[in-house]
Amino acid sequence: MEQVQFAQLAINTISGKTDNVYEDIFILPKERRGFAFNQRLMVTPIFFYRIIGIEDKNTYEQKLLELHSKLKELGDIYLKIDRGLDKFIDSGFIQKTNHYWSNAEKTGLSSAKIIVESTLKRDVISSINLVKDQLIKDKLTILLDIFMRNQSNMNIVKNFYIKFLYWTQKYAIKLLKAYEYGNTNPKVLFYGDIQRDEVYFLIFLSLLGFDVLYFHTNDGSRFNEIEGIDVYSNLVEYPHRESLRPFPNAPRALRRETVAYRASREIDQVLHTEDSGVYRPWQFEDYEVVSRPLRTTHEELFILWKEEARFREGFKVEDGRVYIPNIFAKISGTTIDLNEYWDNFEKLMAKEDTTILIEKIPFNRPRGFAVTQGVFNLDGSLNKEKVKSIREYRFGYLRTSVQNLILDKIDELVVTTDLFTFQITNDFKTKALYTILGLDKIYLDLLQKFDYPLQIPKLVIFDGNESIFSDEDIIIIAFLHLVGFDIVILTPTGYNNIENGIDKYYYDIHKLEDFKFDLRPQRNKQEEKKSTLKKGFFWFFQ
Repeated sequence: MEQVQFAQLAINTISGKTDNVYEDIFILPKERRGFAFNQRLMVTPIFFYRIIGIEDKNTYEQKLLELHSKLKELGDIYLKIDRGLDKFIDSGFIQKTNHYWSNAEKTGLSSAKIIVESTLKRDVISSINLVKDQLIKDKLTILLDIFMRNQSNMNIVKNFYIKFLYWTQKYAIKLLKAYEYGNTNPKVLFYGDIQRDEVYFLIFLSLLGFDVLYFHTNDGSRFNEIEGIDVYSNLVEYPHRESLRPFPNAPRALRRETVAYRASREIDQVLHTEDSGVYRPWQFEDYEVVSRPLRTTHEELFILWKEEARFREGFKVEDGRVYIPNIFAKISGTTIDLNEYWDNFEKLMAKEDTTILIEKIPFNRPRGFAVTQGVFNLDGSLNKEKVKSIREYRFGYLRTSVQNLILDKIDELVVTTDLFTFQITNDFKTKALYTILGLDKIYLDLLQKFDYPLQIPKLVIFDGNESIFSDEDIIIIAFLHLVGFDIVILTPTGYNNIENGIDKYYYDIHKLEDFKFDLRPQRNKQEEKKSTLKKGFFWFFQ
């Protein structure tokens, strides 16, 4: 096909399917099933596959390297991404785009088409030729329209759009320039963790006619955040999952399995399934944690408190997630018989090695910090790699899965959760991040030893006077709830505390019949067994 033929050509893509994408990705689009062409329209089949998990751990990296090596031979029409897309946008680029956006706002930004027509200028996105320029404009409009269907906040739309234009200029233009229609189409290999907006960009590249392959050894859940993702992308999923490693530079040496090892693995596959209830130590350490706060009676609380997560109603493991039924409750007031009240307190403190007791409010002082640029992306999400590079990040000694859990829950806390009773501002996001980065080691030790199906770590707060929780206290409590902690707040005074920061939907309030003021655990001397609390509890004062 001669390039001159395409002067007035419209280009559409269809998502193709194959049993062997590693090989068929090299088939010319014009030779794939579904290809169609006339003087006005080309329909080109593309392959967009997300490959989650590992088919064979002995050959996975070798197969990935061989694919990468063959794709590299394509030259300028191949792009490998293994550390995410660039999120540090040049300020000059932002200013130019903001200028066109502001001008367009004066006449109204009522649709994706109007936004693109008003802002897609040649000093923002390089021109290629009439056909390819129009292709970018058409597909960008489609993607922006999809995004705007689920997002009415125009500030978020603008941030998304600016980022999208930047990625188009940085990545798509070069690939598209080198693309000669009818010949080999551009290929993109994306390996590793991915953000929602990056998923949208991969869809955009596929609409331009690129083949896209996404690989992750453990998690592909970000794609599920896009409505109708299976229209654009096909899923290949393998049951074996492993923690994500860097993209391989060379094939790993083949390790041979002994007969005993193979037998052990076969038994493991039969006995230790997600729904068996019989689990290996740390079997789910790389799974996503989802807290499920239980609704209980006052009496049930003390029965469930000592139970392991796997024995509680609602515990479930599926699709790379472990659902933890945890307790989040406030006990307001006291029983008339204080002996009964202290007996229940003893029950809360029975798990010595997994319980933190706090009896001084507030328990977190404001921390000074120097805000680092780039710790939050334009869409408000946490830039986890950037956070790991700042001096306040000191979690590197923890298990990788624990570090991932902490960062994931910071992101959830300030982006997607509706735990708080107040509006989450940028200042509050920053405060939340640096507060959690300053977590005392006592919390980190409990997270390090938390094997999700087993004993749940616990926080008991005894608030015996009129002191109120600080913002930092509220942040820590909300964070610990999200990572799966059991939390009980004892308030013998009946005063408000947790109500001032966290939505009542997420916790129970058990109201008892009496109030006591200036009551403290160590002042209970009615019985010898209550006069001294058991040694080994975590007593925490700040």
